Amino acid sequence: MFGYIRPSIGELRVSEYETYRAVYCSICHALKEHFGLLSTLSLNYDFTFAALLGLALRDDFPGYESFTCAAHPLRKRQRLKNEQNTLPYISGCVVSMVHAKVADNIADAKGVKSAAYRLTLPLTARAGKKADSLFPVLTGVCRDMNRQQAEVEADPTTGLDAAAEPSAHALSQMMMALSEQELEKRILGRFGYLLGRWIYFIDALDDLEDDCKEGGFNPFLRKFQVSGDLSEQKKQEIHQYGKELLNITAAEMAAAYELLELKRFKGILDNIVYLGLPASMERVFNRKKKNPDSKEDLSPSSVSLT
Repeated sequence: MFGYIRPSIGELRVSEYETYRAVYCSICHALKEHFGLLSTLSLNYDFTFAALLGLALRDDFPGYESFTCAAHPLRKRQRLKNEQNTLPYISGCVVSMVHAKVADNIADAKGVKSAAYRLTLPLTARAGKKADSLFPVLTGVCRDMNRQQAEVEADPTTGLDAAAEPSAHALSQMMMALSEQELEKRILGRFGYLLGRWIYFIDALDDLEDDCKEGGFNPFLRKFQVSGDLSEQKKQEIHQYGKELLNITAAEMAAAYELLELKRFKGILDNIVYLGLPASMERVFNRKKKNPDSKEDLSPSSVSLT
């Protein structure tokens, strides 16, 4: 469910790209500091966006410092200097959500895949419990999300809105904690709700063919009454419906975003909201159309930060 909320890197200015990478590296550092080296493997674009948004709303800003990354020792990198508010909290969100995802995968997967996920569960559980102890606002959020998700998936009458509700509610709660001001909290709650809804829908559309082959739950397959093979015609019909749903959700998300008073990073955040989300949609809908013999996508939007 991760990696969809990312910038269109080709449209960023050089300084904006360096800033984005500095925040990305800062979350990696916070993960290592609070949850251990292995937790850095869970770093993803979605929560880099959340960190940028949280930092953009704060009056204070710590500035940057140079450091040497063990993974990239030949060139100095930048990170935020001693930031002890937003970044530790975001790192807690990362490990909590990853643990929830692993637990969900165990429930959904079968055979070897399920066994592989079970091997990683103790590691993610330890980090998740520590996140709960450090940040009480996270306590139970992801556990409740998984429980509610299991309930809606077991209900044969579940529609798209109900299926997306647990993820939307969890992201709403996480985003609200980025501010202490009541008005901002309400706006962030609405924004986070729509963000969680958007991520859930695009992830379900991305998994469409795999869920069809493996018999996994997918609200779009259920809505369009797909059983057995997924024909190309039916897939295009679902994609068209999915695009409209994602665009409506993104438009509502943008309306909430515009109510926030950003003190920095507006160019980067605008890029993600107005260019990055459509680019992620195109990657998902065009992924299976690429030539199977083609090389890895090297477009600017796919450039790695590490």
